[in-house]
Amino acid sequence: DLDSTSDRRAHFAKWLTSPDNAYFSRALVNRVWANFMGRGLVDPVDDVRATNPASNEDLFAAVAKDFSSNGFDVKRLIRNIMNSGAYQLASEANATNQNDNKYYSKYVVKRLPAEVLLDTMSQVTGVATRFPGYPAGTRALQLPDTQVKSEFLASFGRPNRVICDAGERSSEPNITQALHVINGDTLNKKLSAPDGYAALALKLGLSDSRMLDHLFLSAYSRYPGDAEKETMLAELKKSRVATGSAETQRDTRRQALEDMMWALLTSKEFLFNY
Repeated sequence: DLDSTSDRRAHFAKWLTSPDNAYFSRALVNRVWANFMGRGLVDPVDDVRATNPASNEDLFAAVAKDFSSNGFDVKRLIRNIMNSGAYQLASEANATNQNDNKYYSKYVVKRLPAEVLLDTMSQVTGVATRFPGYPAGTRALQLPDTQVKSEFLASFGRPNRVICDAGERSSEPNITQALHVINGDTLNKKLSAPDGYAALALKLGLSDSRMLDHLFLSAYSRYPGDAEKETMLAELKKSRVATGSAETQRDTRRQALEDMMWALLTSKEFLFNY
């Protein structure tokens, strides 16, 4: 019935976003929900169909209706999810929900996606990752092409986008990931970079307490606890009494700070969303 002179893409877009097509809003809501909650209301996330019911159909219908009724406002959808009680729950289980991974009685722990993990490492260390063919400062999340070479991103599950399948992105742990985090060049070169945070903090003469506060806020979005701060300040204090030349003492202190940053960036609290 389409006029051959009209833009068929416009007709398709109109049909796709029509109130009569409930699957469009449900599919988008499910993907955004899964991104923040660790699991979609329908699981697998890309298997939205009548014969695969949601874990909470009333909730799914209400969120999808609000999304479509407000012009498919993604920011509104994200705001609603993040303001919900379900999103703000702790991940720590208790006797009543220790076996629940479906009904959002606790937050689902999930590892940071590959691109987010690399970008956060760059942010904490103050050293951006360089991608061939892209301007300096380009973040991994901004890369439009998954064929940009990065062993780090590949090992942490970046999808090739060959097929439209949510399962193409892997979050499964493997030995290569452990090697990248423990002694790989990606992280260690950022830690020891001459223009990185460790070198800059020492050059500016920041106090040990201020450096720790900054690192914890950058890595964990919180201040260190009393016990954490006491232990780390003691370690940094030891590096101040190193013997030898001024250069040796400076290198010893810098190494201590780099080791402390490495410990933060390889911790579960940093690598996972709780």
